[in-house]
Amino acid sequence: MAPKSLRIGVLLELVQLSDVMGIDLFGNLSIGYLKQVLPLDPKVAAFLPHAMDIELFYISSSLEPATTTPPNASLPSSIGGFRFLPNTTYDDCPRDLDIILIGGPLPTHRPEAADRFMKEAWGKTRVWMTTCIGSLWLASTGLLEGKKVTTNKEFLSAARAGFPEIEWTYQRWVVDEKEYEGRDGKGELWTAGGAGAGMDMIARYCLDNFDKEFVNTMALEGLEFNPGGQAGQFYPMKEGERRAIF
Repeated sequence: MAPKSLRIGVLLELVQLSDVMGIDLFGNLSIGYLKQVLPLDPKVAAFLPHAMDIELFYISSSLEPATTTPPNASLPSSIGGFRFLPNTTYDDCPRDLDIILIGGPLPTHRPEAADRFMKEAWGKTRVWMTTCIGSLWLASTGLLEGKKVTTNKEFLSAARAGFPEIEWTYQRWVVDEKEYEGRDGKGELWTAGGAGAGMDMIARYCLDNFDKEFVNTMALEGLEFNPGGQAGQFYPMKEGERRAIF
């Protein structure tokens, strides 16, 4: 049975929207979404025992409209393009969430309040996820020392040079343990490469932790993903390559 509630924090300021679209997979497993779909498809009533009360915290530096990437080509780069309305700030967001998802922000985006939030929430939130260069943002806090992680494969060399104390791995996504102060299981760190790998990673997390038929029907098939977690953790090998060399 799924937990009755799930609180998810999303660091969304100056990240690529595609990096955090995995939250829609969680959203499709919510009680609110199921009830809205019910009039169109009464069969989904069978999944009501598995549906969760999901609360999303969209986190930014302030509650003012915040910018995501890509920027609007007709405007100065500091203005950006698509904007969203945060519902909490780094200072005010609860630290003891169930999941925190970090997309890939611009490399220059390192607010002190965000750094403080990640350090304070690290041991209190059991599951942390990053996509693309979101792992570099998290690495800049020092929290990933000794961890096995990945990032967008195009930036692995830069990641290894900048953070040699971290085990950077050539995989679409990687799962490792992390520090956790709670009692409801071990801490988990899920890091993915590019945005597509991040979506597959979240699909895999949902399939591993919630009812598989529920996830496949409401999230993966509903969003026209291939059920089963998509392409898997590893990149296709080129002829003559071995994974051990990466």
